[in-house]
Amino acid sequence: MSCSETFIWCASYLLKYRFEWVVVAGLVIWLYAYIKFRMDKKAAEAAAQAANVPVADPVLAEVQIQAEKGYPIMRNIMFQTLKEAAADIGGLVPRLLQEIEIPGTHYMLANGISFYQFQLNKADPRIQYQPADLSEFRVLVQAVCSRLIHAGNFPTLGMQDCMDAYGNWHDAVCVDVIEDVGNTFIIQAVFTTPAYTEYLYQKELNRQDSGTGGSVPDATWKP
Repeated sequence: MSCSETFIWCASYLLKYRFEWVVVAGLVIWLYAYIKFRMDKKAAEAAAQAANVPVADPVLAEVQIQAEKGYPIMRNIMFQTLKEAAADIGGLVPRLLQEIEIPGTHYMLANGISFYQFQLNKADPRIQYQPADLSEFRVLVQAVCSRLIHAGNFPTLGMQDCMDAYGNWHDAVCVDVIEDVGNTFIIQAVFTTPAYTEYLYQKELNRQDSGTGGSVPDATWKP
């Protein structure tokens, strides 16, 4: 009897007369493979933590890659924007790209969104602007930024306004916030994406829930 015939005979015998052995053996093999997989995964995580390297998150990694690529583009947009808008919001007109950079903190990642960060030196550091002033500054800087984009000042970008899932239109680049931190303004800007429009929508709903808002945002709402 050949080896293959012997194997077939043994397999037939086990399946016919000792089927429970086959089941038990299968369970043992599956359990061993499962435990080994879990142990290997924990070992990899422990090694990564020991090396102070976080376990890779493919989604976060992709967002970070896009943020790195987008930073020089956003920096140029905000530089051109602030050259026109700085004097109107109490800032010093920047002369060089590097003047608006924040060393080591080019952007922050949250909820799949890249919030690019820039600085603008204030003309008079003694003046501390109130939230209402900063809100007006944001609107003004946003208007200048949108005008430059629509005028074709950045023709290679191919940026277009974006409509969210609720019928609201948003500029291709949004000035998210302007803060007064003493000697400078901190300005956050975002390339508009579906994730960002949803963030704005939920932010507005939360504001309304706190009792400071009006109706639910619809197609007539502007951030």
